[in-house]
Amino acid sequence: MQLHMESIYKSFRDKEVLKGITVKMENGVYGLLGPNGAGKTTMIRILADILQPSKGQVFINGQDKNTCGDDYRAKIGYLPQDMNFYPDFSGWDYLQYVAALKGIPTDESKMRIIDLTNSVGLTGDLRRRCIHYSGGMKRRLGIAQALLNDPQILILDEPTAGLDPQERIKFRNIISAFSKDRIVLLSTHIVSDVDSIAKEIMMMEYGFIKKPQTGTEYIRLIENCVWTFQIPVSELIVYQHNAVISNVVPKGNTMEVRVIDEQKPNNDAVQVPPNLEDAYLYIFNYLSNKHKGEGKVSPRQSDLSADYN
Repeated sequence: MQLHMESIYKSFRDKEVLKGITVKMENGVYGLLGPNGAGKTTMIRILADILQPSKGQVFINGQDKNTCGDDYRAKIGYLPQDMNFYPDFSGWDYLQYVAALKGIPTDESKMRIIDLTNSVGLTGDLRRRCIHYSGGMKRRLGIAQALLNDPQILILDEPTAGLDPQERIKFRNIISAFSKDRIVLLSTHIVSDVDSIAKEIMMMEYGFIKKPQTGTEYIRLIENCVWTFQIPVSELIVYQHNAVISNVVPKGNTMEVRVIDEQKPNNDAVQVPPNLEDAYLYIFNYLSNKHKGEGKVSPRQSDLSADYN
């Protein structure tokens, strides 16, 4: 299975939201990382055939999706960021309703619902009304409905929003288990959601997208650029306006800061190994400055500039 977006643009009135997105995906989990407002939801709604691009094409196995019609939509499973339920629906009612919308025969849908809800851990709660489900239960119900038609492409928009850490881990495990023989696109602004399960990650901001790379490749981008040192609390507020800080930990009367900088930021700074969250902050700080027309471009950032142009 191959999904290909070619030169996708999308505008709403005079606002250009997507600016020439080109990306290819094959079976496996792909992370789409970016802050709120980056254009992630617009991109995945185009892939889910809810929106049409202003320009560009989406291909599935080399065929334009617009020529596939219902055959394309039958291959899609979609979990939106916000899910609404009829007040009187139980989990079973909701899944039966979605199965009917997807044209799944009743006998087949019953077996499918039983199998999926067992896989996502909802079997004992199917007769409860959905409005009484916890946030984690609603997201697991959402995964079950997205998988009812056994889609070849699973699209998830901010799937862990509002979940506690334990529920987020469970959710990631479920996604990883279902990704073996399908394309999974997981859109989020939470780095840890994709760090351990995505085979490749795309970073998106201001309607541009960086070509998919592994987490290791992103981390390599900022080798020797992450430092820790201690700073008085009174200096932190001013310092953070001119630095890229990925973490702050209280240390008695001082604060230990984790800083991303290509130069040693402090005489007492100690170099530490980078992680994906450091890379994420480095890239989006660069993109923000580029968008505002601020700051000089370093040799490392020149590589970024080539990827985003």
